[in-house]
Amino acid sequence: MYKTKNFKIEELVHPRILNSVGEHIAWRMLDKECLMELDIIHAAWGSAIYINWGANDSRGLRPPNDEDGAFYSVHKQGKAFDLVPANGDVLGLWELVFNLIQCDKIIRFNTLESLVFTPTWVHVACMNTGEKPLVINP
Repeated sequence: MYKTKNFKIEELVHPRILNSVGEHIAWRMLDKECLMELDIIHAAWGSAIYINWGANDSRGLRPPNDEDGAFYSVHKQGKAFDLVPANGDVLGLWELVFNLIQCDKIIRFNTLESLVFTPTWVHVACMNTGEKPLVINP
């Protein structure tokens, strides 16, 4: 089982899921390649990145009945994460992830949400697409 070097399980999984299934099962619910690529993104960024923190607890794996986001969001499959750079440079992080996808440094993550709709975070996900990257509008 792969566990990220840079993120604790609480940062990746909604507390309702973690409290319900425990840490071991919660790690298993997450996509291994996505976790590995979160570490690649973090290393390339070289600075702190937040996912779940405080009241923002739906930025990683969400419960099926979570009120945040789309009903069929890939967040609910553990294949999407909302990244917030601690230094506030959302555009810089978005461009970094865009380039990592384009240059095949990350393969599993292939989708970004347009910053027009998510100006304070970088939504990264894996979807069934050949586009590198696919930039979506919610």
